Amino acid sequence: MAYKLINARPSPFGRKVEISMREKSIEYEVQYDVPWGENTCTPQYSPLEQLPILITEKGENVYDSGHIINWLETYHPSPALLPEDRDARIAVQTRRLLGERLMEIAQSLMFELFRPQPSTAWVDRQTRKVRGGLDELEKLYGEYTVQTEIGVDLGDLAVGTTLLGLEFGLESGLAPEAPVLHWRESYPTLDEAVSRLELRPSFAATKPQMMDVNLGATVS
Repeated sequence: MAYKLINARPSPFGRKVEISMREKSIEYEVQYDVPWGENTCTPQYSPLEQLPILITEKGENVYDSGHIINWLETYHPSPALLPEDRDARIAVQTRRLLGERLMEIAQSLMFELFRPQPSTAWVDRQTRKVRGGLDELEKLYGEYTVQTEIGVDLGDLAVGTTLLGLEFGLESGLAPEAPVLHWRESYPTLDEAVSRLELRPSFAATKPQMMDVNLGATVS
């Protein structure tokens, strides 16, 4: 196998990379790791000690999901997940940015809510930011036109894995209960867009799985 992906089972960041590789028909094998575990291998391959990590056929270690996605688009440009048209490319990158930042902000909110005494001001601010991101994505997907030959782009990957990751977190107990995380109820256009993505084989084959993690104990 030419590529190895070191990943975490429930990670939306790693899932995004896997979907990209499947859409590009890149063969790879997956090694699951727990970065905070006693026997973790993650520090051997990433100075940031974070997953996912892609080990290339030349033994190069490529880390950080955003950088891995860019690396794949550079070295495996076909089929493209970014359109060639300049304006369309910027539109895709805007949705990608919102999807990626939304997950980071939502994680910040989750960690705060797991604390014994969450900061009300911090929770309110992160909640506003999550809602603002969802509002903007609802608007953008209302104007959305598929720009790539395969009918999916990097914006879809970021948004889909983030929103489905929030759902998985709530269903599995990895995420604390927070009304703003129940996005399908308030955003019908996003609901329709993500439901369409879920039908793609690349999404269906990479559903998140549980791992040994207790976020409540971690933050406390």
